[in-house]
Amino acid sequence: MVKLKKLPTSPNQRAKVARSSTPHDAAVEAQLKMPNERDESVAMTPAEPDPVMQQAATDVARGLQDTTSGAELNRAYKKLK
Repeated sequence: MVKLKKLPTSPNQRAKVARSSTPHDAAVEAQLKMPNERDESVAMTPAEPDPVMQQAATDVARGLQDTTSGAELNRAYKKLK
């Protein structure tokens, strides 16, 4: 029969379990960013614009019509609600 370990219940005990156990893990953990820090990071934005987005902007500027099915899908979804 396998005996299961009891998981820590208090926040302090859980924090101790979650801490890095090796120096390498601690170094990696120190470099990780919180979600809000990742969102604000300049490195997340590429230097060159996406060619697909450039084409979309050009199409809109030329007056081409949106042919995606997004509007129809939104109407169908709202109808089902």
